[in-house]
Amino acid sequence: MNNRDHLLTEELQRLRTQIGSDFCSLGLLEGYDRLLKWKLASGNVNDRFLSIIERPGRGLSGSVVKVGRAMQLNVPELVAARQLHEYAVLLAENLRSAYAIPLFIGNQVTGILLAGDRKRRIYRTEERNQIALAGERITQIVAEQAVEPKSS
Repeated sequence: MNNRDHLLTEELQRLRTQIGSDFCSLGLLEGYDRLLKWKLASGNVNDRFLSIIERPGRGLSGSVVKVGRAMQLNVPELVAARQLHEYAVLLAENLRSAYAIPLFIGNQVTGILLAGDRKRRIYRTEERNQIALAGERITQIVAEQAVEPKSS
């Protein structure tokens, strides 16, 4: 694990502890197609999240990324709307509730921070604020590493 991933994992673990969440994960948009790839997590029950790639317009890419705003997700509502299949990370981690925020560098969404629970949960205002603050710290780490020259 490189230094950036170590710092990001620490932030995910800190957030998960602060808000009492079962799962926190970082997804980053990559490549020309801006595919959302889940990179790191804390509280994961397996590593299936690492193989999940969301295409633009589907799942969290079609909601949080496209609109650029936070979103609360509850599995019963997604089932009723026949949309659960679009949220593979919820299925992979058996999450019942989640709160996702976009991560911005400049005016561009570059990723998503997701906090989730394996039980039904409504995220309170102070918890949503803590997720937003963690998102700012994570974005700063990602942005700093993106501009640092790579050592050879």
